[in-house]
Amino acid sequence: MIRLGENIVDGVTVEVVRKRIRRINLHVNRGGMVKLSVPKRWATMKEAEAFLRAKWRWVLKVRAEMLSRPPVDETPPTEAERAALAALLEELNVAWRARTREEPFVWKIRRMKSLWGCCHWRNRSITYNAELARAPRELVEYVVVHETAHFKAHNHGPQFYALMDERLPGWQALRRRLNTREWGDRRALPPPVSLPQPRPRVVQPEFW
Repeated sequence: MIRLGENIVDGVTVEVVRKRIRRINLHVNRGGMVKLSVPKRWATMKEAEAFLRAKWRWVLKVRAEMLSRPPVDETPPTEAERAALAALLEELNVAWRARTREEPFVWKIRRMKSLWGCCHWRNRSITYNAELARAPRELVEYVVVHETAHFKAHNHGPQFYALMDERLPGWQALRRRLNTREWGDRRALPPPVSLPQPRPRVVQPEFW
């Protein structure tokens, strides 16, 4: 039976934690560490272990992929890199707010462990991961579109995916590149495509 804290399952370290979440979650980090998050209120350790065992082939597959990747530069971005990221985010936030006719919001940059961005829709603010300073422009733009979409769609439900399909066709490939760090040589990337201009306003009922 697994327990809170570190467990060894078939020779793999699995960290089990309790959180205020609605469902049992599994995460494999870049170093191959497996984390099992269990809801505080309803799930038992027996249920959590059954979930882990049901997903174990997936865990081993993802873990092998993570361990096969080249090491990631985890040094903090330099001041110059952060300044360049701030300038790019300002440009993209302004452009996409105009295009989607979004109400004003504030944003900031800070280092985050597991998220590229976080939208706090109640107080209309977005936090971007400082590590985006080393990502190509089109992947930074994907994060901007993703987070600003959450102002209208607060979760990752059908409404959110419909917005992403409308605003940034092909976003799934960008998400995959970002999460797998398939960034390539930034110097070899083609020039960024200019943002589409806002379409003429058509008065019609909103679908969200």
